[in-house]
Amino acid sequence: MHAVKLLPTVAMALGLACSASADAPSSTVVSIAGEDFLIDGAPTYAGRSWRGHRIEGLLFNSRMVQAVFDDENPETRSLWAYPDTGAYDAERNTTEFVAAMPSWRDAGLTAITVCLQGGGAIYTRPFPYAQYINSAYDPQGHLKPAYMARLEHVLDRAAELQMAVILGLAYFGVDERFIDDPDAVRAMADELVDWLAERDYRHVLIEVANERTHIRTRTGNVEALELVERMRARSAAAYGDGFTLLCSTSLGGGGMHDEAHLRAMDFVLVHGNGRSPEQHVEMIRGIRASEAWQEQPKPIVFNEAHTDVSCLWACAEEHASWGYFDQGTNNYRDGYQTPPVRWTINTEPKRRFFVRVRALLGEITSGEAAEWPDSPLTVRGFDGLPADGPVTGRIEVSVLVDDRWGLREVRFFVDDEPVNVERSYPWFLGGDTDGRPGGYDTSKLARGEHTLRAVVVSVSGATSEARATFTVARQ
Repeated sequence: MHAVKLLPTVAMALGLACSASADAPSSTVVSIAGEDFLIDGAPTYAGRSWRGHRIEGLLFNSRMVQAVFDDENPETRSLWAYPDTGAYDAERNTTEFVAAMPSWRDAGLTAITVCLQGGGAIYTRPFPYAQYINSAYDPQGHLKPAYMARLEHVLDRAAELQMAVILGLAYFGVDERFIDDPDAVRAMADELVDWLAERDYRHVLIEVANERTHIRTRTGNVEALELVERMRARSAAAYGDGFTLLCSTSLGGGGMHDEAHLRAMDFVLVHGNGRSPEQHVEMIRGIRASEAWQEQPKPIVFNEAHTDVSCLWACAEEHASWGYFDQGTNNYRDGYQTPPVRWTINTEPKRRFFVRVRALLGEITSGEAAEWPDSPLTVRGFDGLPADGPVTGRIEVSVLVDDRWGLREVRFFVDDEPVNVERSYPWFLGGDTDGRPGGYDTSKLARGEHTLRAVVVSVSGATSEARATFTVARQ
């Protein structure tokens, strides 16, 4: 059993139970009671609510699948080089990851997702999975010692911080290239369970496959339902005291599990990639309407979505856990998925997510107030709209708001016709791609004067408006 010293300031700030003695050996245990997650017997965020909605028992999380990433292919390893050294270093990656974990915990995160085959390191099409080699196990299913040593470092730190780790076994597009046959998958699952039990890890939640209901091999598939039952049974024997691993599998953005999978899962794992806050809510309510869920309610967890933190609010209001996903690029700055990754909270999208997680707690560990006032936000007008003179073609216009953290969304209208809704900074008429405005095409408007209106909605739901007129010249 690992000796784990709890961090009382973190535990108390997040509403978690502290052990009677900080020096008493213990093992962080994640369990489930109904729809709630518990850590060491106490609900996460105990007693907390968000504007009348209970958040106790939720598992706010972030996709950090490259925590133990390595590339065994010398021809592609240079893709992940650190800019200061010109080479990739797997040990450095994990060391920097572990160093950043306390900052995530202090901000209110209770879980991270790590995967034994990482994730889409370069998320382009066609996927370059045929080149790089990143897997914690060999084609016969045997665990690789160096890879697992890095994972042990991550899991030990998570236990110290009382964090859950959602551990993925396989990643689509990679699994069938690395695994010989279905028996190799079964061997890997058995070895992993034994490895976890030997170290008394009880804070690990299993994601059998990423966005699939099976793991592919070169010669056939292994169904997630089989692996869920296999890993449960083996863990009951391996731990020997009634403890069993909690298991699930995920589907692609917006995908919904069938009744059989909903019944088999210990928690419902879904992805919200490309889905609006309203669509997240539809998914949550669809799951709860199923016969399987109504027979046995269980937690609903999005462990991958995107950077639109408005979905965090929507899920919290529905008592579902939401997971941040920030792909980034391999510039050692942006995102949390493309190596080399800078694991600190160093960019605007990252800060926006963690600040809003803290807000849901009702307290910020730094002592700042986390509840924003109910009064409307101050809107200072528009940037990019000509003060005088007519416009033609595309215009790039954004709305100016004093408090970007307290803003939930901006709704744009031209002549009272809806144009777009923006839920992340910067807020451009016509939307943007990674902060670059797409522009609004005025050529579809009639010649003459038109009205631009932006409705700004705060986190509290209060609204304020900005209005302006502009003239369209002959196109």
